Amino acid sequence: MNRKQLEASKFKGEIEGLVRLAEKMRADDKNPLDISFAEILKEKHNITYDAFLAEIGLNLNTDTISNIVTTQNVDVRWIIPEIFRDALRLGLRKAPIWNNITAVETQINGLSVVMPHIDPSDATPRIVGEAETIPTGTIQVGQKTVNIFKIGKGIKIPYEVTQYASLDVVGIFLQDMGVKLGLGLDTLAIDTIINGEQANGSESAPVIGVTTATARVYADYLRAWIRLSRIGRQANTIIGGEAAALETLDLPEFKTNINGGMAPSGVPSSSALDLKTPVPTRSAYYIHGNVPTDQEIIMDTASTLIKFNAQPLLVESEKIVSNQTTAFYASLTTGFAKLFRDSAIVMDKSQTIIALPFPAYMDVDPLENVIFE
Repeated sequence: MNRKQLEASKFKGEIEGLVRLAEKMRADDKNPLDISFAEILKEKHNITYDAFLAEIGLNLNTDTISNIVTTQNVDVRWIIPEIFRDALRLGLRKAPIWNNITAVETQINGLSVVMPHIDPSDATPRIVGEAETIPTGTIQVGQKTVNIFKIGKGIKIPYEVTQYASLDVVGIFLQDMGVKLGLGLDTLAIDTIINGEQANGSESAPVIGVTTATARVYADYLRAWIRLSRIGRQANTIIGGEAAALETLDLPEFKTNINGGMAPSGVPSSSALDLKTPVPTRSAYYIHGNVPTDQEIIMDTASTLIKFNAQPLLVESEKIVSNQTTAFYASLTTGFAKLFRDSAIVMDKSQTIIALPFPAYMDVDPLENVIFE
């Protein structure tokens, strides 16, 4: 820590105030924001995070935690949780898939939220004669309550690490801790896709079988894609475990078309057939262990999940003298909910499509076979 540079810095005595401002915005009762310290610096002083560190004489490549806490300037110690939070936040956004399969994120106030639940019940059109009254149907409107959760993890750093390990080295391990938090969010998101967020299972995903039990064929994917397309969904994503991924990616229609993802071959280019009901010509494939072995999720990411954020990433610390460690705790309060139940299908290869067909609420034929009276 360059103490002379800190003494000459325009930020001397200002660090605590900037950190407290960031904490206040993150803990706001009505609109908590997941704002980084770098964003605070940019907004208030138009300076980058790296330039700020250089301005106060701090070098993450060489300085240790001990270098900061042993300075006479107590104000600079406030930067330590922000350094750790920055590393955790980087890891949190680094590897997980939840942010790629979530349609929208929104801030809420409290540990639960009430969402609308609209259930069209009678929208079949009828021929209307001259001067006749247009018949009316009904749309049932309900609501559902979504509970959110706090997830977190703590890590104990021995005195030896605080004294001898540089901050960037400690940051590497904190990034990995952030990655693990992100993986926890993945698990929560996928569980919501499969089982829904309601305890009674009313928002669970529809489960369908395959052509022949114990085996997947290309027609099974076409069946799901076509049905989703007919109800206005774009089946742009598949999620499965490792075994399912190996089997799927080995299908002839897929394995010759992999280029950074999965590209279904669709109709051969030499064919004269011009398919107008859209099926995906390209689909993202994510591998996650929370999907049961025999199952795969086929979904429209634009209409399946909503993520509620009540408390952004919170970093806290305490010194434990008894075993000479400093404990850091990272937590966030969040949760997922379904937007539309019919936007994600679970395909189960242990069952046939005859034994496990599409549910009635995904039956499009009755709507397309309207008898005008």
